[in-house]
Amino acid sequence: MRGLSFFLFSLLLLFLLVTAFGLFFPSRVTVSRAVDIQASRTTVYELLADPMQWKQWFPGGDSLRLLKAEGQVTGIRTPNGNALLIKSQNDSTILVKGLQAAAVGGDMGFRLIGAQAQEGVTVQWFMNFTFDWYPWERFSSLLLENKFGSFMEQGLKNLQQQAQSAARIN
Repeated sequence: MRGLSFFLFSLLLLFLLVTAFGLFFPSRVTVSRAVDIQASRTTVYELLADPMQWKQWFPGGDSLRLLKAEGQVTGIRTPNGNALLIKSQNDSTILVKGLQAAAVGGDMGFRLIGAQAQEGVTVQWFMNFTFDWYPWERFSSLLLENKFGSFMEQGLKNLQQQAQSAARIN
């Protein structure tokens, strides 16, 4: 009986230590990548603001299903079942809701940086993740950079190629 009590107390203490250590990790993590594109701001914005155009540059986008509401394309469905829908947009930012990694919630978006009159534009793709207090969620934040960073880099490279080739045609 004494050994069982010690074992249960040890498990409880270990859980409390891991939880306390996990609280030192942030509850909100942002993964971000950016690329300079030598094309007009309008060309780049059209590729980002229209989910039908995502099939041209979003990694694996050519096989993704389009989501429609009221006869208009509003987003795409990713292979893991998440629906990425445009939440809001203005002349420099496009916010997308529906980003999830397992049970972790979040959102993503695109920001166009640079003056309207400039020939080139910088595009920043960001993903925001929010975590509860659970230690396994907080520790999983360490893996997000590796999991999504190369995916975002590939998407921005595709976007850059698509926008610059469209700029050469026009």
